[in-house]
Amino acid sequence: MRLFLAVLALLAACASADAQSWPSRPIKLIVPYSAGGSGDIVGRGIADKLTKSLGQGVVVENRPGASGNIGTADVANSRADGYTLLLGSDIQFAINPNFWSNLPYQMKQFDPISLVATVDLVLTATPSLGISDLRQLVSLAKRKPAAITYGSTGPGSTHELAMESLQELGGFKLTEVPYRGSAQAIPDLLSGQLKLMLMGVPQSIGYVRSGKLRALAVGSPERLAALPYVATIAEQGFPGFEANNYWCLYAPAGADKRIIDKLQQATAHGVAEPDLRARFLATGLTPIGSTPQVLAARISADSAKWAKVIANLHLKSNN
Repeated sequence: MRLFLAVLALLAACASADAQSWPSRPIKLIVPYSAGGSGDIVGRGIADKLTKSLGQGVVVENRPGASGNIGTADVANSRADGYTLLLGSDIQFAINPNFWSNLPYQMKQFDPISLVATVDLVLTATPSLGISDLRQLVSLAKRKPAAITYGSTGPGSTHELAMESLQELGGFKLTEVPYRGSAQAIPDLLSGQLKLMLMGVPQSIGYVRSGKLRALAVGSPERLAALPYVATIAEQGFPGFEANNYWCLYAPAGADKRIIDKLQQATAHGVAEPDLRARFLATGLTPIGSTPQVLAARISADSAKWAKVIANLHLKSNN
């Protein structure tokens, strides 16, 4: 018994020493989507700030697939030592547990750290479709049911749920084309092979400003400063409708609280710095820092909201 207690004491002392010296080597930040999307922009921005604040390199790794499930599961099964982190979205934690019948991870496998940024979505169209706003889309889609394609970032994504909700509310029908990420869909959208996509302002704003894509509506509660001439979805016949994502930082469950605290403080400091704030805001991202408790509460509230949407639309993964 004494030997057992001595071993426990030694292990506790080692864990304490590890937490105090953390980080002593580079940290991996997993983004479970492809490069070029809003998550990638947020991930690389906050990774740079964490590197400077923590004194160790924070390296972003994109691991896309299955609506973010693959990369998220990889982090869930990683050691809880603070050297593998996840920049996930509300999709992984508020939507997927309600949508996927065989999810390869569970919420209890993660410890929340902080909200990082929100991103409003904009409904974009290829110019060849010949429309300039959401009302015109609804009218065209009613005349040509299921003839117009829209891109999503996979089953159960915010992009899919929001577009399916719009169709249900507006009484029109589109045809979904799923992609691994918005970066893969954009070439098809630019060529006209794909007709529509609801995607983050950061990915779309350059194409909209250059005229290569048309912004039909924005999913924000109010018009965006970056696209002030584009009416909201709510303004165009769908009162109260919003479409957005947020990105948040998680660690595998069981990490030392001191490590979580260091990461939370470094994140809050990083998103408050003027250069990162300006960079985010210029691309349609809104930087936020929060406590783990605030993040957990938001995920819980949004999970209840999306559960109702999924049930009402009779959506469910086949997996």
